[in-house]
Amino acid sequence: MKVQKVTLKEFEIVEVEGEFEKRFINEKNYPAFLTNASVKRGFETGLIETSLWEDLLKIMGLQSVIEKKDEESTLQLMNMFDEQKLIAVVFLGVLGANKNLDLTFDSFVEKYHYDLAETIELYANLITNLVSHDPNQFAKGLQQSTKSEKKNSSLLN
Repeated sequence: MKVQKVTLKEFEIVEVEGEFEKRFINEKNYPAFLTNASVKRGFETGLIETSLWEDLLKIMGLQSVIEKKDEESTLQLMNMFDEQKLIAVVFLGVLGANKNLDLTFDSFVEKYHYDLAETIELYANLITNLVSHDPNQFAKGLQQSTKSEKKNSSLLN
């Protein structure tokens, strides 16, 4: 599992030669990775409500579209992501690596200053680490999960 790095910082507004500028202060780096406990906590607190597997498939589709340089499709796929959910999963990753972290989600968001592209990349790295590093194992798991869905749906008919 690769440990991600999340940098949190505060900002202040200062006046320089009659103009206002935003400066970042009190920067601190945190390790981040998702754990079963942090994902469970995310569901229990309502920070995440849908399957991370669905999002992993979206990310794989997004990567494929980016490689083909199809800007319209890339924008459509990017619009499928809820930025608040992405940030919530990043928060859960920081919690996963720092059990005794004394930050609420709200205080985390106040110090989280990544743009959307950086957030998607960090999010993708966090959730892909939930999947085995062997892509064949991921494919097997996906096939098995879709087979069981077909079995379950045939039982209902």
